[in-house]
Amino acid sequence: MNITGASSKKPKQASAWPLSTGEIHGALREAVQACNERGLYFAARWAAEALNGLPPLASDDSSDTRATRSSTTSAGQRFVSAWTKDLELNANIEVETDRASMEEYDTYLMAKTFFDIKEFDRTTATLKDCSSHKSRFLRLYSRYLVGEKRREQETREVLGALDNSMTISKEIHGIEEELSQGYRSGTLDAFSKYLYGVVLIKMQQKSQALDVLIDSVNQYPFNWSAWKDLGSCLSTPDDTSAIVPRLPAIFMTDFFLAHVNNTEQNNHQELVTEHLNELAKLFPTSALVKSGRALSYYHSGDYPEAARMFEELIQENPHRLDHLEYFSYVLYVTDNKTRLSSLAHSTALTDTYRPETCCIIGNYYSMKGEHEKAVVYLKRALRFDRSYSAAWTLLGQSYLEMKNTYAAVEAYRRAVDYDHKDYRAWNGLGQTYEVLKMHYYAISYYQQASTLRPYDGRIWCAMAQCYEALDQDQAAIKCYTRALIGSDQEKVAIKKLPRLYRKIGNQETAAHYFRENLDLMREEQNETEERSEACLFLSEYEMSKGNLRAAYEYASEAVHCASEQHQEDAKVLLRDIRNAKDAGDTSDME
Repeated sequence: MNITGASSKKPKQASAWPLSTGEIHGALREAVQACNERGLYFAARWAAEALNGLPPLASDDSSDTRATRSSTTSAGQRFVSAWTKDLELNANIEVETDRASMEEYDTYLMAKTFFDIKEFDRTTATLKDCSSHKSRFLRLYSRYLVGEKRREQETREVLGALDNSMTISKEIHGIEEELSQGYRSGTLDAFSKYLYGVVLIKMQQKSQALDVLIDSVNQYPFNWSAWKDLGSCLSTPDDTSAIVPRLPAIFMTDFFLAHVNNTEQNNHQELVTEHLNELAKLFPTSALVKSGRALSYYHSGDYPEAARMFEELIQENPHRLDHLEYFSYVLYVTDNKTRLSSLAHSTALTDTYRPETCCIIGNYYSMKGEHEKAVVYLKRALRFDRSYSAAWTLLGQSYLEMKNTYAAVEAYRRAVDYDHKDYRAWNGLGQTYEVLKMHYYAISYYQQASTLRPYDGRIWCAMAQCYEALDQDQAAIKCYTRALIGSDQEKVAIKKLPRLYRKIGNQETAAHYFRENLDLMREEQNETEERSEACLFLSEYEMSKGNLRAAYEYASEAVHCASEQHQEDAKVLLRDIRNAKDAGDTSDME
């Protein structure tokens, strides 16, 4: 199993996954309960999905059966992980607990009911005198959510004049001060360290947050929210490779690396596949693994396979909305209006107010060319989740289609603020500045996009066009040549390169690319002016080399092309070739 970001060597599975299947069942059950008790509902849902992706335990496997048996007074008859004591699970509260501890536990139970109905201020106040790890986390997390809620209330319309959604809440500094003291003194548990990492990210201190979150996942590796925020601290694949030795040797690391390599969108899909193949052995029916495969196909540009995988996911989990916005992108790119329409309808029936649903509906209206309606739904998605970078990117595309370049630039900037690894947002900034004829700015943003997608020919061709507009032909040639390595936009590069080489006087290389372009047009039975242009150039080039037979064939082909002007030029060239033959310059042509 390869758990590194770059190495091809695979460590033995025994050392990488020390837990048995039964122990994994028990640990994930604990994780569902532990995350629920702290209000980390998305992490609890992830753990529950992972748990239900495991195969059932064999009835004759006594060790695994004993490991996952329900809690009893005998520790040997139930699963007890290395993390159980620190989790302070409700199920582990003993009747013999002293009076003070029971009173605090009762207070926690009341505060948790307040939290569940979103009375966060009341939760914070109720727990102010409680000292347990779980109570402290819930108090500080409630305070954090209060700050975020007030910040959202103070934020005006999306992209409005008073839109201040990038500011941090007023509660952040107080929370950071308390958590930093606890971290320095070593009194924070894994969940409080996770919250400390989130606060540091909000304060733009990602390097410090990286260390704190690594500490958190090592202390308790089953909180998926901590892993996701850890991924947001990584800027490059090298950053990912650097931290791998510091991560716990457990299956959660493979889930994390598959997730990070997918979100980096940096042609690391072979690594994603390796991690997912190993995880599929342990979680054969997991929607998490199948969703990861669908995203991998999407990022690698294999849209038919991505669509097939998403269809399987929907069939098996008809009301699961996670990552379905990527399916809508696949349908948009492949121009499948009928399926995108039904997807928008079905997701709206499931939950109209999920950001993913709004994004899918926005994509549907974009496909129909109704960009004003698309903007309405994309803004609605952002009101539900201001950090939803995919919606910001799509909003930028809609504004660009509407010729509102100012709003497009601002939307794309928000997208990269929230997710600096979103190549589509960087590419959108490049497109917008290219429309504005600000080519140096456009090139800068295209370079950012090409760093994330080095084999995306579309980005290299767009960059080359900017260099052409600046009369920097050599730089344009380098970009078009680089585009040939990728699978996209190869035809554009083949058409552009011969003209640029002809312009700079490199006739031999120009002839090479004109031949390639001509072969391409012959396959497509393309009789356009470009074909006659290629034939005329090659005819003149072969004539200059004394190859009159080849020159005659190219000129004859140009006569049958569509352009009248080129037909006349070809006839003149044929006459010159005949004259050269009659003059006895060569015996190459008979």
